[in-house]
Formats: sequence, structure tokens, C-alpha cells
Amino acid sequence: MTDTRRINNCSGFTLIETLLVFVVAVSLISLSSLLVEKNISNFSTAQFFSSFEKQLLYTQQMAVVGAVDTEVYFSLEEQQFRFVTGSKEEALLLPEALAATGPVKIIFKKGTGNNGNLSKYSFKYGRKNQLIEFQFQMGSGKYVKKISEF
Repeated sequence: MTDTRRINNCSGFTLIETLLVFVVAVSLISLSSLLVEKNISNFSTAQFFSSFEKQLLYTQQMAVVGAVDTEVYFSLEEQQFRFVTGSKEEALLLPEALAATGPVKIIFKKGTGNNGNLSKYSFKYGRKNQLIEFQFQMGSGKYVKKISEF
């Protein structure tokens, strides 16, 4: 014969205790995934600005040393920048966290790297309430990066 008292005295977790542990575990996992998603978005935006500045400088330098005009195209519909240096073309996609405005096309003149006008690209970064502007200077062709709050 089996001892029924011995089986009934075994303790275990109740359904409520199990559900409580499950809710706490899911909450911790979802919180960490939200933080990771926010950091990934911030990182992709920072990487975009780094790549944008490097491509802009490279495109301008290629106009100075090359025998051909170089160009920067901005497509609002495609949400991308294209940097054209002779036969080479690089595309840079705009992150979702940014809204950009600026001229559709900038041409850097061969030999000097000047663009001949005071073009400006502006980026609204809503998460940080920042306006980042790249204003080209007349004569030198270089740009000034300005970050302000909006």
C-alpha cells in the first residue's frame, strides 16, 4: 500500500506563484529589449552623421584632386544621400530618427572643391530635440556644423 499522507504533504508552487514569477521575468526581458532598441537607434544616428561627414569631405577632396566635378544628391522620397565622385557612387540612407531638408544637388567644382553657393543641409533629431545643420561657406567650400536645440 502507498502512503497517501506522504504524497499529500509534498509542497510545490501554486499557480499564482508561478504566474507571478512569469510576469516578473517577462517584464525584465521586455524592459531590457526596449533599452537595447533605443541604444541601437542612437548608435545608427551617430554612425550616420559620422559617415555623412566623411563622405562629404571625401567627395569634396576628390573634386580638388580629380579632374571632374563631384556631386552630392539628396532624395527626400528615397530618404538617402548619394555621393558621386567620377565613376564611384556611394549611397547613405537616412535613419528613421532624422528628418532632413536641403538642396537636391550640390556640385563641388573640379580643382577647387567649391560649391559656389551657401547650401545648407538641416537634420531634425526629434529624440534629442536637436537641429543639426551643415552650412557651406562661400569661397572655401568647407562647411560649418552647428547643433542647436529646437
